Amino acid sequence: MNYPLLENKLPVSLKNVWRKTSLVTLTIALLFGAVVAGIFLYFENLEGTWLIIAGVYFGIILIIFLLNFLLIDYRYNFFRYEVTPKEIIFQKGFIFRSITYVPFSRIQHIETEQGPFLRREELMELIIHTAATDHSIAGLSIEEAQMIRQNVMKKVEETDEYGE
Repeated sequence: MNYPLLENKLPVSLKNVWRKTSLVTLTIALLFGAVVAGIFLYFENLEGTWLIIAGVYFGIILIIFLLNFLLIDYRYNFFRYEVTPKEIIFQKGFIFRSITYVPFSRIQHIETEQGPFLRREELMELIIHTAATDHSIAGLSIEEAQMIRQNVMKKVEETDEYGE
């Protein structure tokens, strides 16, 4: 089945955020592995099975990083959203794709967040809370995130007011 793509793409600068996040994750994983390997070297136990385990660990970390890093451009095409008169729709996933419809009547509140990488790219994350779970759109421009937040809250208030 050819999955339909929603209308609104996220800003291209979100790819830079994903790249930086991927590099930081790799750095942390490599540092963790280096510290553990250093401890084993200190106690002269990094041989045989432990050496193989360390090699497999570093190999898996590098493979995951490379796949994640190289697929950023492809993955970007499948993270989209849309605001309709009755609901907000989230689309995500590039291997296992999903579309989630959240009616305005189910929304409890909305948050905006901005980590250091998003802030540097002048982007923001919009988090929509329902009774069951949270849904987020990471990487919206600040103006767009605030506009969507205001529009959705207005529609939520109208829904509450008229019981639709």
